[in-house]
Amino acid sequence: MCYKDEVQRKNGDKLQRRFEEDSVPKFIQTYFINIKSKKGAINYYIAIKDLLLWLMDKKIIDKTSLKDITPEDFYEVESEDVTLYLDNKEQSGMSPTTLETRKNIFSSFWKYLKRTKKCPVKENIIADVSYKGISSNNNLIKKFPSETQLKNMEEKIMKKKDEFIRIRNLIILRVLKGTGLRESELAGLDMSDLYLNEDIPYIKTIRKGKFREREAVPVYLTGDAASAINEWLEYRNILKSITNEDAVFINKNGKRLSEYNIQSIFTTYGDGVTPHMIRHWYATVMANTGNLAFTQQQLGHSSVNTTVNNYTNGIYGMKDVLANM
Repeated sequence: MCYKDEVQRKNGDKLQRRFEEDSVPKFIQTYFINIKSKKGAINYYIAIKDLLLWLMDKKIIDKTSLKDITPEDFYEVESEDVTLYLDNKEQSGMSPTTLETRKNIFSSFWKYLKRTKKCPVKENIIADVSYKGISSNNNLIKKFPSETQLKNMEEKIMKKKDEFIRIRNLIILRVLKGTGLRESELAGLDMSDLYLNEDIPYIKTIRKGKFREREAVPVYLTGDAASAINEWLEYRNILKSITNEDAVFINKNGKRLSEYNIQSIFTTYGDGVTPHMIRHWYATVMANTGNLAFTQQQLGHSSVNTTVNNYTNGIYGMKDVLANM
């Protein structure tokens, strides 16, 4: 079983446990079948559950428990109710970006309620919700790490006395900077995914939203990323007690490094930087070479518009230009 399959299975089990703990009605559970990513399904459930609890608390749905909700209860919910919910959440401190995502989740859920024969809902009320959140591409500056932050992270890692931690963490940073990989993609790298002796060295990874081995695609390496992986493999070869021989990156116990482990590295040394911010940095630097099609391919986006609108930061490299105008 590959890493992504294992993560899917664990998240699927976690979602099912939540359904059982909350006694979620079957017609609501059915909605989540078509959400391929089980991690995404969990996030969808958290949002939908929160809305349903709020609707019950406000007596819009006249039930006291999720298990008692029936398809007919959704007749009672109007677009203004959802608008009020979103407004209240923003007033309570939830970010408009998160709430825009929730609004999209609710729209997907109501499309299902309208489509399924198990529910008498006739229209998607979310289309008339007046609340306007903020698209995630409005936060490009916040998502982009500064050169100072990147330098500080490297310096913090270099000060680590533990040789294994120091070498591995610095190489992980170099690989992320040279590939734009998501942390899940980095964690899932197997030795068989490395093609370092090709004319243009590359790795293979299964992208977000894909779950079959045959859907793996190449991601080409910068010179520094290729060097970093080769350095790691030399060091890895002298390590003892490796229990997961397939995994490229491992922890001190010889087991595969997980997404959580990678996130923890950034929490400890990142100076505010996250793995996804490195992905934005890579996208911007690569896009500034002028080859947007290649940047799109490297990031695994379905369109160039996604790359340009959500990942690349136009301010990159403009400091001196602006100062001299």
